[in-house]
Amino acid sequence: MITKVQGKTVSGELSVKACPRLNALEKAMLRWAVVDPEDRVLDACVGRGLMAEYLRRNMQCEVCGVSSDMEEVRSARARLQSCDIIYAPVGDIPWREDAFDTVLMQWKGDADSLDRMLGEVLRVLKPGGQLVLGAACWPAAMNALRRWMSAGTESTPVNRCTLQTRLTDLSFEQVSWQRTGLGTGVMTAWKRKPALDGVQADGDMIR
Repeated sequence: MITKVQGKTVSGELSVKACPRLNALEKAMLRWAVVDPEDRVLDACVGRGLMAEYLRRNMQCEVCGVSSDMEEVRSARARLQSCDIIYAPVGDIPWREDAFDTVLMQWKGDADSLDRMLGEVLRVLKPGGQLVLGAACWPAAMNALRRWMSAGTESTPVNRCTLQTRLTDLSFEQVSWQRTGLGTGVMTAWKRKPALDGVQADGDMIR
């Protein structure tokens, strides 16, 4: 995976910045995604399908998408006619285990449904695969103000600490965070590879 990171080019990053239809969070997610041609990539909250379209055109990788919104599915299918775009309820990713090298997920839900979704992402990622998670994560003071203004009607929000805790509990590793704006950020993490026979997870030989 390190060689893939090192192989990312400046021209590729500039072309992401120049794409006018992508919003700031989508551009940031693509900049941090480690994708090679012929990789298999899932957009787990496909939305308008713009990130999937960008990867399909510029990286020549196999792209799939899933959404719990049928209108989003129709829109993405119209844009990506050669890709598998599927409707499924939140927390259900209808692909086999270890199916994808990278999963992109622009999360807009609450902390309660996040657990189900991350469990599915872990299942479909290959060992050593990357999760790129973009989310609206407001500072604690602003979250408190939002809850006060909504008079308790708003569901539990997602914040940076919540995301990091969930990913660590699921045994993701190399979890990192990049803030992209006042209320948005991108978290990247890698699915742990199984330890080799006779070698512990930290690389030491078992004696």
